[in-house]
Amino acid sequence: MPAHRGARRPLGDRPDRSRVHRSRLRRRRRSRAQGRPGSAAVTVRFAVVGCGTAANHIHLPGLRAAGAAVTAFASRSRASAEVTRDQWGSGTVVDHWEDAVTRDDVDAVVVATPNVLHCDVAVAAARAGKHVIVDKPMARTVVEADEMIAAAAATGVVLVPFQNARFVAPFAAARAVVAEGRLGSVTGVRAAFGHAGPQAWAPRAAWFFDRSQAGGGCLIDLGVHIVDVIRHVAADDIVEVAAFLNGPAGGVELDAQLLVRLGGGAIGSVHASWTSRPGPDQQLTVVGTQGTLHLDTHTPLTFLPLEGERERVALPETTGSPLEELLAAMRGDRQPTVTAEDGRAAVAVVEAAYHAAADGCTAAVA
Repeated sequence: MPAHRGARRPLGDRPDRSRVHRSRLRRRRRSRAQGRPGSAAVTVRFAVVGCGTAANHIHLPGLRAAGAAVTAFASRSRASAEVTRDQWGSGTVVDHWEDAVTRDDVDAVVVATPNVLHCDVAVAAARAGKHVIVDKPMARTVVEADEMIAAAAATGVVLVPFQNARFVAPFAAARAVVAEGRLGSVTGVRAAFGHAGPQAWAPRAAWFFDRSQAGGGCLIDLGVHIVDVIRHVAADDIVEVAAFLNGPAGGVELDAQLLVRLGGGAIGSVHASWTSRPGPDQQLTVVGTQGTLHLDTHTPLTFLPLEGERERVALPETTGSPLEELLAAMRGDRQPTVTAEDGRAAVAVVEAAYHAAADGCTAAVA
């Protein structure tokens, strides 16, 4: 005879309530995930705004590798958008980016435009409820960056800056060494990144040399990478900066040298250049109380302890990417490890450096 309400079952007949609860949670999560953009069961649909070199050589290969779909392409030149669409997908070419970011068949937007449009496109996309990944620099100014962050927060969408240098294997490995405490307290950081300039790899992109469109020259282009790597590896903010810039009269800077102070007391230098020929040049040195980390274009990441032999640091096989962080956040797996606040911080250092160079003094970072 079935038990009446309130009757106690023998212990052996009782279900494992914790197991039942966990099973129900898993079913609920699967149910939610199956309808959530970014989940394994759903193909994320992107609009790509800006169909130039960055989109074709960086962002679209990443989207394809991630299994994402591109449903809309928009660019200043419809012909460029059509060529890009034909190469990378079968989406719709949209004449105006404002229409691309509000489409119902778009879950997220890649902003790969000239810097002057980063804020406008990202804010419009966020207000339309679309997640956003925006090329570096995230914005030309701190004011623009704050507007983008506020728009994303207002609608609850994810905003990720494409600060991809921190994911490069040697920099990721350097971060791990510092985080493990093997270096002791960080006392100094020196970093440099240079190449032959936009004319060498994007000769038609004249906007790089127009301050009103780009926000600056090599410093805002490459300096944001260096600043982000320093902040990431040292796990500390840059709080004060002095700067020297070099470039043609009336033009943007082609070389930039910064002296910086970090919040924890470490000091360092940043060198960004568009005159490194014939090829790219990169360097990172992190000095600590227990040793030094160093790498450059011709030297692998090496740890030099105060005591003992120098050690070549093993590199991770996989390091992730800003796109992977966006997709993980869209799935609800975790918060992105590179955030809009990181993008803002890099812009803030560059902005302070421009003020310092103009005034011939040091400047605090906002």
